[in-house]
Amino acid sequence: MNRRKTDSNNRLTYQATDLPSQGVDWEGQTTMQSLGAEEDDRFQFPNPINFSLHVTQLAEDFLITGKLDVAVDAVCDRCAETFTLNIETDDVCHRYEKAIGTVIDLTDDIREDILIAFPQSCRCSDDCKGFCPKCGANLNEESCSCNQEGEEEDERNPWAALDKLKL
Repeated sequence: MNRRKTDSNNRLTYQATDLPSQGVDWEGQTTMQSLGAEEDDRFQFPNPINFSLHVTQLAEDFLITGKLDVAVDAVCDRCAETFTLNIETDDVCHRYEKAIGTVIDLTDDIREDILIAFPQSCRCSDDCKGFCPKCGANLNEESCSCNQEGEEEDERNPWAALDKLKL
């Protein structure tokens, strides 16, 4: 089976020419920066995106399917610690109509695939305890005396007043 490699510094483009009937495997790496994604105070992109795609010709159309994965440095939403977040998607699927003889630019589509795979919230672990809402102690590293026995439920639960509303 034919294989194609891509230089990680280029935009993600493919020269759409006649392909063998079995298609072409296209593997390589690119950076989040080359896809137009910018780092911020919550996400850093020190690692490349690995892609493994399969290009199939359908008459004058091209179908590109495959998977992507990248490890990003993220800040935990609960404890504000930095951790490595692995993002993977194996449902890449894009059809480019009447593309034969053109250069297909996958940059925007691949960026969208990665961004859609980002979780809604980022936690360093499923059992992250976060910060104490009263004293600010990182409960993963230390315990605090704010949640002692005998404390009123209203004092421990900032949402308790909402439970008392009669709607």
